[in-house]
Amino acid sequence: MRIVDLHNDVITEMDDEKFLKYIADVERNGVDVVLLSIWTTRMVNPLNEIRMARQKIDNIETSVKLLLHVEDAWFINEQNLDELVSLRPFSVGITWNSDNDLAGGAYGEGDLTNLGRIVIKRLVQEGIAIDVAHLNRKSFHSVINFIKPLDAKVFCSHTCIDYVNPHPRNLDDAQIKELINMDGIIGLTLVGDFLNSDNVARMNDVYCHIQCFIEKFGSDNLAIGTDFFGTANLPKGLNGYKDFKKLKRFFVKKGLSVETIDKIFYLNAWRFVSYI
Repeated sequence: MRIVDLHNDVITEMDDEKFLKYIADVERNGVDVVLLSIWTTRMVNPLNEIRMARQKIDNIETSVKLLLHVEDAWFINEQNLDELVSLRPFSVGITWNSDNDLAGGAYGEGDLTNLGRIVIKRLVQEGIAIDVAHLNRKSFHSVINFIKPLDAKVFCSHTCIDYVNPHPRNLDDAQIKELINMDGIIGLTLVGDFLNSDNVARMNDVYCHIQCFIEKFGSDNLAIGTDFFGTANLPKGLNGYKDFKKLKRFFVKKGLSVETIDKIFYLNAWRFVSYI
């Protein structure tokens, strides 16, 4: 069993001791890569928190590839952009749910700004992947159109399929097609609110989103972005990586091939992150 997770907030939520124990458990459960998200929206000094996270990742001994992700670049400007780049994040998400000085968030109405273009261009030039999760649709398309000529690495770390369950945080068909056309990857998340309108999700809801994606777009650009520690509303029976074995068994019973499941759990995302 191998797993690549495009979004886990544990490094924001746990102190050093608990974090070390958690990563040891992650390793035991067959996880190859985790994007560790620093959620900055409510931080007073995000750069300091990112710096400490960078040190924590660099100092830990583990076989798991730990990649640093910055969620919500609201604090970035032309004066501190060099400092962010020096901390070597794998990826940066431009907004959270509200508008900021760079672009419009999922629940906002803003669009990509001139400062947003400056920041994104520099990140792309430095080989830092752009995460379009949390952008509203207007900003999403503006960002995509801006970075198309820049040979950018772009993905959506944690979302679900709007066709199955309409939600401001889910991607519609046009957005998914744009990401696929740029060889991007989509991390299907385990947030119950995104999976169904009842807010009580189950494994079958996860399957329904996967099956819809495969029917419409194939299986080469879908991955997993759990949002562990970023949501309190996980599907029943899916509380951690240890539960992916029974999730895989459930998918097999529903008719997904082992080859397809392995692509979604591991291979597609590994292809995306392995360029670093």
